[in-house]
Amino acid sequence: MAKGSVLLADVNGRDLAVAVVRPGDPPRDHRELPCASLRELEQHLTETLGGRSDLIGAAICGAGPEIDGAIALTAGDFTVTQSWLRAVLKTPRVALLNDFAACALGAPRLSPSAMTVIRDGKPAKAAQIAVIGPNLGLGVAALTPHRLDGWTPVVSEGGHVDFMPGEPREVPVFDALQAKYGRVSVEHFLSQAGLVDIHAALRPTNVSGGEVDGDDLILSRARDGDALAREALSIFSGLLGAFAGDAALMFAARGGIYINSPLTERVDSLLDTAAFGRRFEDKGRMSGYLKDIPVYLTRGRCTLLGLSGLFTASDMKYAANEVKFLDC
Repeated sequence: MAKGSVLLADVNGRDLAVAVVRPGDPPRDHRELPCASLRELEQHLTETLGGRSDLIGAAICGAGPEIDGAIALTAGDFTVTQSWLRAVLKTPRVALLNDFAACALGAPRLSPSAMTVIRDGKPAKAAQIAVIGPNLGLGVAALTPHRLDGWTPVVSEGGHVDFMPGEPREVPVFDALQAKYGRVSVEHFLSQAGLVDIHAALRPTNVSGGEVDGDDLILSRARDGDALAREALSIFSGLLGAFAGDAALMFAARGGIYINSPLTERVDSLLDTAAFGRRFEDKGRMSGYLKDIPVYLTRGRCTLLGLSGLFTASDMKYAANEVKFLDC
């Protein structure tokens, strides 16, 4: 039986999800706390550990690119570093990952009950997978098989690549967002703000200029049958399908595409699967390559599940003077 404990944390600049588990165990539950500063993060981590002396190590992910052991949080005004975490947690074994690298690591560990198939397919054996998540921004990552029994995460900033319309109904939406932002990236469409902007671009000219509807209100109106809200969601669904197909091509993700985010959980059955599938497959001469690739809509916080996989039941506790060994 595993001894000791490991700390798992997901910080995005606004809030923190944190759990303490035995090494090798998935998180059964976690705490969600407001966290908009480094001081708050230190306080929450310290209180979570409660002075325990059995800490094996920690794995923390953040919403931003990890560069040289540091993550400047995209939605916050502070930076988390591996060296700072080691000092706060008093353990040399600290993994610091991009949040969607952690999310990708969690995808193969999801139970079938946490997934809904939105595009049927037959995943190829020992093939790469991709994970995307439109929420505050657009997270993108992949996994590639490692040896016989593991995965290596492939980090990405693919949410910031350029975008162009693929169907006539997307053109006026593109024009509106280009007028607003100048350069338009796929994240401008596939995010909470993107859904709001798509909806606003579809509004008749005589009602424009008023208060902009938020994503919660758009979803509520779509559930009530509002035609404009449903069209906005249909366009959003098509663009999500187009980008999911692009991710399948970019990462050779014939093992499947996983979509994981609070926004897509809220969209749920409002997703226009016909528009999604049509745009997913519309890749010209490469359409046949995508034929058997399944797409899953997943639920729950996949990041902590992925982080938990960085430890096993046989992990040992390391002393502080062994930090150089761990960095090799």
